[in-house]
Amino acid sequence: MFPFSDDPRTACIVCSHVLNKEEPITYISHDEDGMWQFLCSKEHTTDDARIVSLEEVYALDPSIGEVADMPCGCYMNKK
Repeated sequence: MFPFSDDPRTACIVCSHVLNKEEPITYISHDEDGMWQFLCSKEHTTDDARIVSLEEVYALDPSIGEVADMPCGCYMNKK
């Protein structure tokens, strides 16, 4: 069961390191505009950013479901 109230097709930002399964998600942000970001602990440039669906990120790391109710404007560091 998809835990987010957002549509599974909601666009979000993920770094290439996470998308390519090179690094785990360590930073999660639910921006004021509703956009989600899922990043690793590496330094990033705009070239590292990828736009994918929320459902795709959830498939990569189902543990993000634990923050499905994170309000807009919040962020967290994930261990």
